[in-house]
Parts: sequence; C-alpha cells; structure tokens
Amino acid sequence: MQQGEIHSFTISGINNEGEGIVRTDGGFVLFVPGALPGEEVTCRIVRQKKNYGLAKVIKHANDSPDRITAPCPHFGQCGGCQLQHMTYEAQLTMKTRTVRDALKRIGGVAEPVVEQCVPSPSEWAYRNKASVPVQRNRTDKFFAGFYKPRSHDIIRLKECKVLLPDLEKKLLGIIDMLREIGFSGYDEKHQDNITNFIRHIVLRQGKFSEDSLCGVVGTKKLTENERKKLAAKIRDDFPSLKGLIYNINNSTGNFIWGDKFETVCGTPEMNETLCGLNFSFEISSFFQINPEQTVKLYNAAAKLACENSPKRILELYSGVGSLTAFLATCAESVTAVESWEPAARYIAKNASKNGFNNIEAHSGRAEELIKN
Repeated sequence: MQQGEIHSFTISGINNEGEGIVRTDGGFVLFVPGALPGEEVTCRIVRQKKNYGLAKVIKHANDSPDRITAPCPHFGQCGGCQLQHMTYEAQLTMKTRTVRDALKRIGGVAEPVVEQCVPSPSEWAYRNKASVPVQRNRTDKFFAGFYKPRSHDIIRLKECKVLLPDLEKKLLGIIDMLREIGFSGYDEKHQDNITNFIRHIVLRQGKFSEDSLCGVVGTKKLTENERKKLAAKIRDDFPSLKGLIYNINNSTGNFIWGDKFETVCGTPEMNETLCGLNFSFEISSFFQINPEQTVKLYNAAAKLACENSPKRILELYSGVGSLTAFLATCAESVTAVESWEPAARYIAKNASKNGFNNIEAHSGRAEELIKN
C-alpha cells in the first residue's frame, strides 16, 4: 500500500478522533477521517508510515445508519469537533467502547466493567469557554478562529454550534471590535516581526450566572492609547462583560498564557453556580466547560469518593476548588493541591464563601507536594 494509491475498504471501527479504522491482515492500520463503521468506501492513501496510514474518502458505497448531516458549516475543516456526523446515541456508545477498549488493551483488564456514557442535558450550545487563536497574513492583518486538524492553520470563525449562544455572539463581536481598532494578529512563522501582536482571545460565560469575562493575549505591553481604546469600546459595545484582561505572552511555545496579567477594565474575576454552590475564578483558571454535565460528574465523583465515609480526602489538580466543595460535604477534611497559582488562590476563597472550614489548600506541583 503506497501513498497516492486508490483502494476500497469496509470500515471496521472508529477512534476517538472520529476517524474510521481499517485493519489489514498484515497488521497495518489505516485511518479514514469522516468514515463510519460498516461503510464501504473508496479512498486515496494520503500518508503512509511503517505501521499505519491516512486515507481520504473519494466515494461512499453506502452510509452507516448512524450517519447524520453535521449541523456546523465548519465541520470537516475545523479540528474542534470530530463526531458531528454521528447521531448522539452513537457517540455515547463509541465513548463507552473507547473506555472499555483502553482498559483491556492498555490496562490489561480482561473483562472491564464499564457503565454506559451519561448523556449531556444539552447536546448543543453548552460550552462556557472559547479560546481562539488570532493570526495575520499578507492580505489580512487580523483574523481569528479554530485550528484545522493537525495544523496551526485557522478556519475563520463564522459560528460555533457548541458554544453558549450569548458567548458566541460576544466572541464574534469582540473579534470584529479588535480588528476595527486596528490591532494586528500573530504570525508564528515570523515571530521576530514587530507587527505581531494579538495571539489569542479567550471568552468565558456563565451558564447559571450572567457573568462573562474576556482575556486578550498579546506579545507586548499595551500603550496607554491602546488600553484606553480597548476599555472604551468594551464599556460601549459590551456593557454586560464583567471585565477585560490583557495578558502578555512572548514565548515561542503553544501555551496560551504568559505570566503578566493586566485588568484593562472591570473586574478580573467572574462567578458561576453549581448545585447551589457559588465559585469565583479568573480568566486563565480551569473550570469545567459543560456546566450541566459538570453537576452530574461532580455528584458521581463525590458519591464514589464518599462511599466508605472517609475522614480525609486528598484531591490533586484541584483547579479553583469546585469539585473540592462537593467532596467536602462528606469528608472530615479535604486537602486540595493545584499548581497553577492564579487558580490555586481561589480554593480557600471558594471554600470560605460556601461555608466550608474543612478544606486545606496548597499551591504547587502535585508530584512534589504529596511527598509531605
């Protein structure tokens, strides 16, 4: 099997990237994006390695009963969602099977017992956070969107079916606003170019609160004039936004955030409520992205952790202490550890505001702190 050749296959499985799988008798594995199990496809080999390859579908002989038309116009180009061509029921079945297969193949468990994947109350319009890279090229100095699969090329954002509607509306407006002000995007292929400026836009929106917060990541410090322009436009065009935070990141890596944060206007933190518990956090802190499903997840995790009425619980990678609070309802004490300092400082604050006095917060790397 060589690159460029055309072959016909029957898809036997699917991986968690939404790629159909073909396994040959010789142990070669072929990944076919967009193909579903049971489909007979004619495809061209576009990449070939020693033990695996990648193929592009040319023609379908039949369609899987699980196939649907993806509702998003970016599907197939954007790397953000890989399973929109499957019914939601088929997605849940696939995720359950993925966990079971991993436990058998990687974990060595002969017959793992895996419960069925729990569906989200909202199949669409659930996501409370968007992080979009911003770029520039020879013809356009500012455009934003999501990366194509396996690349840093951007699909320009027109809409996103998984974002909370108000978040989507604000995000598109903020992209337009930054372009109109005259800011320039980032060209990672020419990182020494002095015109490089805005690298990322991060927007967060409460599902159970009305709070929203925006972060803009750039390569250099804002001038006083730029800061005033930004603050004025946010106040005029986005009065419901709690705050705009500017972050400086001039590193060459892929991590979004740098170490320097500046509040351009408003407040640097927002709030969200889960099961009657209220949590504060800032723009860069981890917080689960599907609030409705988070409630199910945390209640399930707390139930399992508290089955034998533990006196003490050690929770690693605690974020801002959201799951910590659920665990604290059933244990005498919870020791929570988080390495990202901006998030770690909220653990004690969130414990106090929700009336918990049995939570001990630590900031630092889990693999170092657990030694003590």
